[in-house]
Amino acid sequence: MKKPLLCLPLIISSALLPACAQDSRAPVRTQNCTSTHCGNTATGEDPQEQRLREGAARSNEIRGGDDDQRRWASVRLNSDSTKPERLKMAVVKAAGLEMRLDPKSGQLSFSKAGLQHTFGIASPLGDKSSACPEYSIQIVEASAAHALVRMACLQAEIAPARYHMGVDYYLYDAETAAMRNIWRAAVADKNARMPDTKPVPSLKLIANGYRFDWSGVQPSDNKPSTTVLHNSYIRSTEKSGAKVLLCTNLNAPKGQGVEDDMCEGGALPLVTAKNGK
Repeated sequence: MKKPLLCLPLIISSALLPACAQDSRAPVRTQNCTSTHCGNTATGEDPQEQRLREGAARSNEIRGGDDDQRRWASVRLNSDSTKPERLKMAVVKAAGLEMRLDPKSGQLSFSKAGLQHTFGIASPLGDKSSACPEYSIQIVEASAAHALVRMACLQAEIAPARYHMGVDYYLYDAETAAMRNIWRAAVADKNARMPDTKPVPSLKLIANGYRFDWSGVQPSDNKPSTTVLHNSYIRSTEKSGAKVLLCTNLNAPKGQGVEDDMCEGGALPLVTAKNGK
């Protein structure tokens, strides 16, 4: 009578199969895991690494795709990015309008065929006096001639036990080569949430400019209060011949609301300008 063949498992490693079940034609795959627990993936890849790889592939697809609004909702330019391809994005792909961030100089550029406008939007990277050392830039809405930009300053300790965190919305206008702050909020409480706006600002295109209407609670460290904004941003020409984007508070008596306190922080400095035909 034949003796039964006993299958004795090896005890040197619980990760290996029983000795009699191993096939010399199919060597055991070694898993390279960086997480504490290594999942059972088809490739033997660390699940965390797999998720990161797949997420990067989806991000690249969105960046290179034709859906502008999907790109605006998904892509941010971060000041701590080191890869050049992560510091630029198509804003309106059909028009060739592109946005690029240079954290080293603190400059944000918009460009398309024959046109480039560069603005100083933050302190240069490494400036220890900056209240906004780390930030992200995102497009809210745009056309071939304008963009509404959200800038979020991450929380920073600007002095011992003194904190700053804020959100700014900027209107970029290609015709006047201007970039204006239209909404801002900041908090100094270490435990505060990001002081974002509700509802999200939007612009109405009007003859020779833009209309901005917003009503909501302005985030701050003080008691919440409702703010109502009715501002227009109209292209105008100064006596020198320079084109500007002029803000008027429409809530003020006629003739008294031009560039008043409701026009927020004014215009960003224009560093370079190359205007197309």
